[in-house]
Amino acid sequence: MNKATLRVFALVALLALGVFCKINYSDGDDAIFDDMVRSMPYLEYIKMRYLTWTGRIGGETLVYLLFSLGIWFWRFANAVMVAAVPMLVLLIVKQLQPAEGIAEKESLWQALRLPLLICAGYLLMDIVTCGHAAVWVNGSIFYTWSFALALLCIYLNLHFLRSGTVSARQGALLLPVLFFAAASIEQIGVILAIFFAGILIYRKRQKKTLPAGILVEIAFLITTLAVATAAPGNMERISQETSSWFPGFAELSLSERAFISTQWFLSSLANEGKLFLVFIWIGSLLVAPTKGKVDITLSAIFTAIALLPFAGVHALSDMGIDYINPAIPPTVFPSFANATPMNLIAMAWWLGATAFTFYMVNKSMKLGGVAALAAALLCEAMMFFTPTIYASGERVFFVTDWVLTAMIATLFLRIPSEKGKNAFFASLCCMALFNLATQIPELLAKLHG
Repeated sequence: MNKATLRVFALVALLALGVFCKINYSDGDDAIFDDMVRSMPYLEYIKMRYLTWTGRIGGETLVYLLFSLGIWFWRFANAVMVAAVPMLVLLIVKQLQPAEGIAEKESLWQALRLPLLICAGYLLMDIVTCGHAAVWVNGSIFYTWSFALALLCIYLNLHFLRSGTVSARQGALLLPVLFFAAASIEQIGVILAIFFAGILIYRKRQKKTLPAGILVEIAFLITTLAVATAAPGNMERISQETSSWFPGFAELSLSERAFISTQWFLSSLANEGKLFLVFIWIGSLLVAPTKGKVDITLSAIFTAIALLPFAGVHALSDMGIDYINPAIPPTVFPSFANATPMNLIAMAWWLGATAFTFYMVNKSMKLGGVAALAAALLCEAMMFFTPTIYASGERVFFVTDWVLTAMIATLFLRIPSEKGKNAFFASLCCMALFNLATQIPELLAKLHG
């Protein structure tokens, strides 16, 4: 990584620090964690949380550490982590890119485009997604920190494999990183499980044995996920959250749960995820070896519809759940009976958009891209059939957004012409800045709230 690229990430960290200096503990979960950390020793805290609330002992350990060290430590450390996420995405994308696809000598402009494009992933997000997962103290620990550790684990494994193999010693050195990532948020555990499954399939197709270090990590990952899943507190948490956020959840039929889950999932794509899908469609068109008029026409139509909300037209992005505030328990819950015909049409449209995305990714990125897209969407699907499907808010889209950003960066590197890369880069950055501009009033309100 050259000096110019490092300066980009250093600037991101400085800008983030400037924001974080205005952030204090919230009067909700942050205040609760701060009080618990100050009132009991670590082992007592972890035991209590594991037995009464959650199996996320990796994230809970980080929570205990950071709330013990105080808000100023979090401000500096979180600024580093916010910069580390796009930096690690860059390193992973380059590791996965064939050597012939990377120029040996790059101009300054060529060297800066990719890191800037990846950092723009923050600006393509809904600010509430970014805020809840990267700016809120408690949320940042569970999402930004845990995801950065997962990315570090993935990058180091790819680096070791590319260099030769992964020794048992190297694998063992990665176990603490793997633990804190996998035992924090279920979505991240899924990402890691898919990553190691991908290595397993790839090595088998190459008729190569798995390195000893990978075997150690896979065994440790399975154990970690089993311990987290088996926590007695998980059922207690579901029971309390059902009572607090979704009374009657346990009485819903399977078809009713499937409907609200699909509705929520498609709504997230139409609203929080639309810009990421737009640039996957465009990038796939530029990269795909063959593209007929149907591909071009459908890409244009899906892109136009996805961008309509910026013009104030929400007919095909409103699934009928816009009235729900993630911070307030709803009194009326969505259902098929309450959905309007237009809500159902919007759901059908975005179901088609999802299928089209898989089709275009398969043409441009083959099986690896399809697996990455499936992993990204599965991160959101982890919320299916849970009573906190509305309460958890947009922060659950954070990991999905970063996987989609990595796919966009990979497509960018594969665009064959420099003119095409420049046009794609300029379009994405302009759209990212426009997306930020439309949310400035909400951003300022939250910073001063």
